[in-house]
Parts: sequence; structure tokens; C-alpha cells
Amino acid sequence: MADKIIGSLLYDDHPVPKKAQLWKDRLKVPVTIALVLIFLSGVIYKFANFREERRVRQFVGEIEHGKYEAAYQRWDADGRYTMKDFLEDFGQDGYYTKGMHEARVVDSNGAGRRVIVYVAIDTLKYPLALQVDKDTLKLSFSPISKYTAP
Repeated sequence: MADKIIGSLLYDDHPVPKKAQLWKDRLKVPVTIALVLIFLSGVIYKFANFREERRVRQFVGEIEHGKYEAAYQRWDADGRYTMKDFLEDFGQDGYYTKGMHEARVVDSNGAGRRVIVYVAIDTLKYPLALQVDKDTLKLSFSPISKYTAP
């Protein structure tokens, strides 16, 4: 009985210890999870303000095609910003659009109930900051810009 418990250290059958996994095998799962999380974070960041950016792209497209009435309908006028004022800013010879050939959305930042969308216009040195209300999707000028005012 004592032989079975103690056994011989040299001559008995002993279980062979498992080899430790290689570093690259140990790191496969954590690295894969980290890469998937980074990818998903990038996708979420890219499309977080998709609705608001699409609304600004539609607005810019209408201005480029001369559909000023339709573009003005997207603007949050509140009675103070008339169609005449709108055309002075965004009309064919407007302050922001005079000589414009291309305009594109370059960035956006969420700010509570509003999203600030930055539009790069080829005739302006710095992007124009437009504010989009998340509920109504109406546009207006943003009082905050991370770029210098045009």
C-alpha cells in the first residue's frame, strides 16, 4: 500500500507536465479582442453623427445646385434670419459661397442636443461651423468652432 502512495520517483509512470503555451499563442485572443474593439470604436465614431452630417451634405448640395428655397427650408430661421439674409450668406454671390466650386463635410462634434458640423468650402481658409439640432435637424450658425472663424 505504501508503494502505491509513495511510488518510485525514478521508475514509476508519472504524468508528463503540459508544456507552457508560447507567448504568441497566449496573446492571440486578447490581441484579437483589442483589435475588434478598436475597429468598432472607429466605426461608432465615424457614424455617430451620420444623420446630422447627411443633413448638412443635403443642404450644401442644394446650395451648389441653386435650390436656395429648399436649402432655406432646412435652416432654423426663427423669423430673425430672413431669406434675404440667407441669400447674402449662401446665395450665388454670398459671403460663404462666392466662387465656391466644392464644399464637403470634414468633421463633426456632438454638443448636447446639438451637433456641430464643419464644412470645408474651397474659397474659405477655415471650415464653416454649422450647428444641427438633433431633434428637428434644422441648421444654424454655430457659436462654437474649434477652427478660427472664416
